[in-house]
Amino acid sequence: MKKTISTLVIAGLSVFAFSASAQKLAHINLDSLLRSMPESDSARRVGQAHYQMLESEVESMNKEYQQKVQDYQAHQAGYTELIKNEKQKEIQDMGQRIQEFQGSAQSDLQKFNDSITRPIINKAKKAVKEVAQEKHYTYVFDVSSGVVLYSEDSDDIFAMVAEKLGIKPSVKKSSK
Repeated sequence: MKKTISTLVIAGLSVFAFSASAQKLAHINLDSLLRSMPESDSARRVGQAHYQMLESEVESMNKEYQQKVQDYQAHQAGYTELIKNEKQKEIQDMGQRIQEFQGSAQSDLQKFNDSITRPIINKAKKAVKEVAQEKHYTYVFDVSSGVVLYSEDSDDIFAMVAEKLGIKPSVKKSSK
């Protein structure tokens, strides 16, 4: 009798432990969600305009540089050694400034794009968290990052999160 009760207790605890450890999983393609958000289009346009402004400045600097090089090459025969050295130094300094500007512009562009996309990403993540909490998901995997190499079936919460954000996706955006 004692053995039967022990066996039942152990079996009951095993079932309880198994059910307590069962976790509800979901996945979403966060990249697709972000592309579906209207804010992403305006952020892309603003980022592109910023890029074009920086690119225009680089092109202007390069034109000025090329003009100085051509001017030097056309007139170098008539320059004294002192003027040649000064013109060469000018051209080298300008080339250096262009390289420095390009590096700074690239860094500036990255920071600018981060500043305009961060609020959009945070909004999407907040909606994912809200849906996960409402639907009692333990884990939500972002399948767009490629981090999940294998998983058992899980619920795709793309449509629920899109609805939470007020987005009407025309096709299913998330896939494993």
